Amino acid sequence: MGMRNFEHISVKTLDEAARLLASQKHKVSAIAGGTDLLGILKDDVHPEYPEALIDLKTIEGLDFIRQDPKGITIGAMTNLSTIFTSNLIQKTLPLLSEAAHAVASPQVRNMGTLGGNLCQEPRCWYYRNYNNAFHCLRKDGDNCPALTGENRFHSVFGSMRVGTPSCCSSCPDSIDIPLYMEKIRAGEIEEASAIILEHNPMPAITGRVCPHFCEQGCNRKEQDSPVSIRSVERHIGDYLLEQTKRHTPSAARAKGKKVAVVGGGPAGLSCAYYLQLKGYEVTIFEKQPKLGGMLRYGIPDFRLSAQILDKQIEALLIQGIKVKTDAKLGKDFSLASLKAEGYQSIFLALGSWKAKEMGIPKESHPNILTGLSFLERVKLLGPPTLTGTVAVVGGGNTAIDAARTALRSGAEKVVLLYRRTRLEMPAENEEIEDAEKEGIELHFLVAPKHVVTENSTLTGLQCCRMELGAPDSSGRPRPVEIKDSEFLFPADWIISAIGQTQDLEGLDSELKRSAWNGIESDSETFATNIPGLYAGGDVVSGPATVVEAIAAGRKAALAIEEYLQGKNSKIEKKLVAGPQELHTINEKALVSSPRISVDDLDPQERTMIKEDYKTVDFKRVSLEAYRCIDCSCVAVNASDLAPALLTLEALIKTTKRTIAAQDFFTVRSMATTVLADDELVSEIFIPTPLENTTFNFQKFRIRNSIDFPMVSVASCLTFEKGKIQRARIAFGAVAPIPFRARSVEEFLIGKEATEEIAALAGELAVKDSFPLEKNRYKLTILKGLLRKAILTV
Repeated sequence: MGMRNFEHISVKTLDEAARLLASQKHKVSAIAGGTDLLGILKDDVHPEYPEALIDLKTIEGLDFIRQDPKGITIGAMTNLSTIFTSNLIQKTLPLLSEAAHAVASPQVRNMGTLGGNLCQEPRCWYYRNYNNAFHCLRKDGDNCPALTGENRFHSVFGSMRVGTPSCCSSCPDSIDIPLYMEKIRAGEIEEASAIILEHNPMPAITGRVCPHFCEQGCNRKEQDSPVSIRSVERHIGDYLLEQTKRHTPSAARAKGKKVAVVGGGPAGLSCAYYLQLKGYEVTIFEKQPKLGGMLRYGIPDFRLSAQILDKQIEALLIQGIKVKTDAKLGKDFSLASLKAEGYQSIFLALGSWKAKEMGIPKESHPNILTGLSFLERVKLLGPPTLTGTVAVVGGGNTAIDAARTALRSGAEKVVLLYRRTRLEMPAENEEIEDAEKEGIELHFLVAPKHVVTENSTLTGLQCCRMELGAPDSSGRPRPVEIKDSEFLFPADWIISAIGQTQDLEGLDSELKRSAWNGIESDSETFATNIPGLYAGGDVVSGPATVVEAIAAGRKAALAIEEYLQGKNSKIEKKLVAGPQELHTINEKALVSSPRISVDDLDPQERTMIKEDYKTVDFKRVSLEAYRCIDCSCVAVNASDLAPALLTLEALIKTTKRTIAAQDFFTVRSMATTVLADDELVSEIFIPTPLENTTFNFQKFRIRNSIDFPMVSVASCLTFEKGKIQRARIAFGAVAPIPFRARSVEEFLIGKEATEEIAALAGELAVKDSFPLEKNRYKLTILKGLLRKAILTV
């Protein structure tokens, strides 16, 4: 560890400093005594190192203390020693003098400034660990290690949401999972449903077939096992389908503009739904007889039943989305004809329907089917009668679905042939396990060479053994053929499911294509190179997941609205912009607990049309919601002056505005205040206190030379005839923001400052606390300091 080189910039005015911060965003940082920025840089705490530091202490005229009839104004660069020794402050605002004096040692007070003390970064061991070892939520990470780790010095009054927890960042649709889990814990299922619908209009679908990336990112897996988010989402999805009209959001006033959506799969349905809610007239053009796309024709009913799909689509169309089925692009209409009909924007959600060929001789044999055509045929015509052995080539979800469907179509034996190992299979692990439970064999490191027939009858596949070599473009090991390893795999039917590609027939030639045969569109807005034309889902990405398609449709709808309104803004990616409320700690999540089980049919009882898994009831959903750690920040605000200024009802003036101290402190990435990146504190105004007001500041710390408080209490009590008529009390270092003890303030009104009252106030102060595993001691200290504050009259 050591200080790296950086440029030192001396400025003459705050406006000059603010302009530099605005123009050199993330490249420069402001420094003022008390922020401990140099120590942070020395320890390499930040993910990025600034190129330059702006020294605010070189600005003249910011170190002053002035009084007028309304109160006292203090310059932001006034050092803490000056505040402590000022006769005016000691006489008029002794609370502030005591708070300044409580800061560490004389050396620190001589260097530290009022503005620097207020704007210091979080005081958390994980946040300030050397070399940015813990990439926590406060540094745009995805978890709070202190929740389940070392938390002796952390909050006892809840947490604050900041950044994006890993469950949310892992979800392509950025659903606020901790928030809707919190609503479920409170029994507010309707509020939880509304949160999901903001980003995902099909929870009954994703609750069945989503690969639950969110669970893969769930931080609870480090403790025991991830929260069963998909099970919770499925329950809410089914709940919504039972009461569709009641939970359908109201659409905005009609805007008189038409949008065409080409493709009725998850991306198209999602885009149409959100555009219709915004007041646009939307028509979906679908080539198949029914809407649903791959949901209907590519996923077996035993995973997603037709009844659930029909209900979900009906719920999406309820606002008046128009539908034209059996309408194929390039045959029944064109992009030009849609424009001629008055559609002002078009979203292409064509999917990825063209199966890739194995590229081996005799592949066109009638007993050789592609996985996609096989699954589609089952949906349209019913299951075929398969006999003997079926070989399925591939390792993705389509291959697994085809294999399980083939077994339920009467095949005596189904074997899946995959050229890599199970570790590299792209199919979901749960689907693979289900296939094995049902009796499907998995043969790894096997690849087909050519089809073998006898008198035009299929007899099998000539295959070869493979071994894994260096990684290919996908990052997986490349399968390499082992010399002289060929063998015959006997089979009566072969299903090839090695992937799909896009069918772009009927599209204009000027529409830009991607290198992988898809449509090229912006990764944020999904705009193509043709104005007003957007594309998303599998037609852009290639075969992906349902939730990725839903997310693409929703984001494209936002971009299309911007386009139709004549704007050109990027879609915001961040899930959480800036939390403002303290949240209760979900204590039950901090102890080990089993993941809920989901009831399923015995493999021998499974059929083609009945779903294998059942929806869990609300009781078990609630239990699972209590397993959510609710990843949020429990680092405390450790400024000594912050609770004092809250109690004194200070106003903080910046280069942009004036902010009440009550509204100044918050939880943000690498910050503890609401200040914008280019906003600086200039001065603090404190109104003249009422007569007969007593002030007190109490601080507990490990030793005097350490600035970090364990607990602090600031109080202003106004008396009349021996009784408290007005009370302002704030606690420091016990919550992510300075904590106003409002319940204690209300309790004290009209009472004398006695031992009994002080004891009752202490109990009331900790009544709604949420101590963590190792910091319950703070509550005892807090009650003791509050007692001193009340009795020191």
